[in-house]
Amino acid sequence: MNATTGAVWLGHCRTGGRLYLRRDELHPGMNLIGNGVGSLAAVVARACDEAGMKTLVLDFGGRLSERLPNLETRSFGNFLYDSMRMEEKASLNAELAASAYTMALNLSFEQEGFLNSAIQSIALEQGVASPASLSDQLNLTGEFRGHTADELKGKLAALRSLNLTGETGVVRKMMEKSSVASFSAAESHQAAEVAVMLFLAKVLALSASGAKPPDVLIVGEANRIFSNMPVTRHGNRLLITLLSSEMARVFASEATYGLDHHFVETAPTRILSSSLWNEVSGGRSPLGGLYSPQQAAGRRYAESALILTPNMFLLQDSARGYEEAFVPRNFEPLTTQEPPQEPLPRKDDTSLVKQILEIASTYEKATRGSIVSYLSVENPKEEVEKTVDRLQSEGYLTVMGADVKRDSPLHSVRLTQSGYDLMKRLS
Repeated sequence: MNATTGAVWLGHCRTGGRLYLRRDELHPGMNLIGNGVGSLAAVVARACDEAGMKTLVLDFGGRLSERLPNLETRSFGNFLYDSMRMEEKASLNAELAASAYTMALNLSFEQEGFLNSAIQSIALEQGVASPASLSDQLNLTGEFRGHTADELKGKLAALRSLNLTGETGVVRKMMEKSSVASFSAAESHQAAEVAVMLFLAKVLALSASGAKPPDVLIVGEANRIFSNMPVTRHGNRLLITLLSSEMARVFASEATYGLDHHFVETAPTRILSSSLWNEVSGGRSPLGGLYSPQQAAGRRYAESALILTPNMFLLQDSARGYEEAFVPRNFEPLTTQEPPQEPLPRKDDTSLVKQILEIASTYEKATRGSIVSYLSVENPKEEVEKTVDRLQSEGYLTVMGADVKRDSPLHSVRLTQSGYDLMKRLS
């Protein structure tokens, strides 16, 4: 761990010298646990970028982006729409999106099946797996009924704040260079957690379609998506796909209460804070079963007697039987230019909105795809898609079963009463 060529410099060893991690040592994954690891995650991100590794940081609360002025930061509203689009590897993206909702909302296996079916239908038309679109799919007569479906619809209704904002192709651009995705603008914790998982699903789907994934993925406040939930009857497909991807993974969690055992088991390398290590080594704080009294009893007295000062962390590499206490390095403040202002969401053209509403009211069998195809002759396709999706998200459009042909999976687009009222106002 002392090679310097292309290695990640984390800090200074307790016994002297610098502490490095080679890329192959980082690739299996690393968990940062305990007080202060939020700041340490920023150090790891800076060090990885400095070592020439494309680093993608997922920032729940905005604190990591403040510590990473050298990385391009995009806010929640800039990439949300793109995260929900089912276009690249649409079927796989639909599976991963269903798993994303399942893990973030603590859904059951049955509810995950409902979601997967609904999102697969959306993916056939390269639509958007927004909460509003899913609610419409689940409300189709005769397809999803019972208490399980009603409970799922209620949870989706609580996510109406996830408005369809942003541009297309943003996630792919973020994967091409070191960047930070900030979710601090989300209106609720649950909305942020769903958005993070959908973003991960999009990254994995793009990677499967041929896009080069980031070298390193860093997730701050990972306890928010790796917490012990009362319902565990689902497949964790998203987590399994993430762990088998090419990306090196760094998960950081300052909170240890309620951590899911999956979090502790995701990586052979861990970095513990001084407070957590001092409690663990004294047998006062078992963590996820890894430091049970039986295991602690087998440690040598010298190891148990190691006490870390508050500015130190302990690196443990279980694959190599290696432990090293270290002090994280400091980065000099950078004098950077102000980041470019994100483009404001383009207001929908009134004429385009009116055309969409008129088509949906006139043709009973008009689908999302047919509307987009027809209007794309005179309008940019992306603008038509975004306008249709926004109108559905805001309740002006809904979907109905379409008898285009027997057993057709497509659904027609219809106006709601609000849609009729809007069309009258625009006439």
